[in-house]
Amino acid sequence: MPSFSLRVAPATRTVLLGAVLASVAVPGSVVAASAATTTTAPAAPAVPAKPGKVVVPAGVSFGGIDLSGLTQTKAKAKLRGTLEAKAPSTVPVVVTIAGRPHKLKMSTIKYRFDLEGLSQAAVKAKPGTTLPVLTTWSSGQTARWFRSMSSMRKSTRNATITVGITKQRTTGSRNGWRVDRSKLEALVTPVLKDPSKARALKLAVVRTKPAVTLGGLKRQYGTIITVDRPTFRLRVFKRLKLSKTYKIAVGSEGHTTPAGMYNITSKQVNPAWHVPNSAWAGDLAGQVIPGGAPNNPLKARWLGLRDGIGIHGTSEAWSIGTRASHGCLRMHPSDVIDLYKRIPMGTPVKIR
Repeated sequence: MPSFSLRVAPATRTVLLGAVLASVAVPGSVVAASAATTTTAPAAPAVPAKPGKVVVPAGVSFGGIDLSGLTQTKAKAKLRGTLEAKAPSTVPVVVTIAGRPHKLKMSTIKYRFDLEGLSQAAVKAKPGTTLPVLTTWSSGQTARWFRSMSSMRKSTRNATITVGITKQRTTGSRNGWRVDRSKLEALVTPVLKDPSKARALKLAVVRTKPAVTLGGLKRQYGTIITVDRPTFRLRVFKRLKLSKTYKIAVGSEGHTTPAGMYNITSKQVNPAWHVPNSAWAGDLAGQVIPGGAPNNPLKARWLGLRDGIGIHGTSEAWSIGTRASHGCLRMHPSDVIDLYKRIPMGTPVKIR
C-alpha cells in the first residue's frame, strides 16, 4: 500500500511502485524504470496559474505525458484519455502449483492505473518529477482467486489393513500436499505492484504426511493369530507376513468355538483349570484343578481369549484336527509351547 493517503473505493487496492514509467509509445504500453526521482532535464516552462488555484508544478510528467499547470481534475482527465483503455500489463500472472499452471487474468481483477492517486501525486510533486507508477485492482476478486488456489490440495491417504485368515491385505499410505495462502499472496502481490516483474511464477506446496503408514501398521500388528475352524488351522503372522501354521482342535457341536475378533488377555505356564459349573464337568464342576495334575486337561501353556475360552495344550492327541473341545482351541503340547513364546499379550486373534 502507498505510504501517502489515497481515497480509493473499498473493493480496490492501490499500490506504489519503486519502478516508474519512462515512456508510453502506444496508449497504455508502459516501460518500468528506476525508483521515482527528480529529473535533471530542463523543466518545462511554468504555466501561469490563477492566484490560489492548485496546479501541477512545472515539468511533472507520467509515462511521457506532461501534466504541468493542470489542476488535479484536468490532470486526471488527461491521464484517463491516454491510459485508461489499457492496464499497466494485460499479461496474466501464471502460478505453477504442483506442476500445473493457474492464471490470474488482469481483466478479472480489474487491474488498472490508479488515476485518482496519480493526479493527487501530481499536484503534490516537486517540479520536474517523473511520477512513480500507481496501480489498482479489485481486492474482492483477487481474494477470491487466492481463496480458490489455496483450496487446492492432494489429500493424504492412511495405510489400511484387512485382517484375513490366510493373508493380510493392506493398502499403502500416500503423501499429500496443500497450498499455503500466505505464501501465495507473498509471491503474487509484488508482481501486481510492479508491472515490470516477471509474471511466470512457481509456488512450492506444503507436503503433508498420513497419520498411518504401512510401516506403522507392521509395528501395530507385529503379531496376528488367525484361526480357520473348517480346516483346523491356527496361523501366526509376524509384521503381516505368515510365520507359522499349526494344527488344532476346535469346539464340538453344542460347544462351538465362537467366531470373531479377540485379543490375548492372559498367558500362563502349566495353568490351573477352573472347572466351569456345567453339567458336562460332572463331579469336577466348580473345582480348581492344579496345573500339571493328571486330571487337568490344560497342558503345558494357556493363552486366554474370553470367558474361559483360550488356546492350550492337550494330552488327547487324537482330538487334533477334529471338533472335540468345549470351546477352546487345543494344540499338541510341543506346539503350544512353541506358540507361547511367539505371542505377546494383546495379540489380536481372528477366528473364522
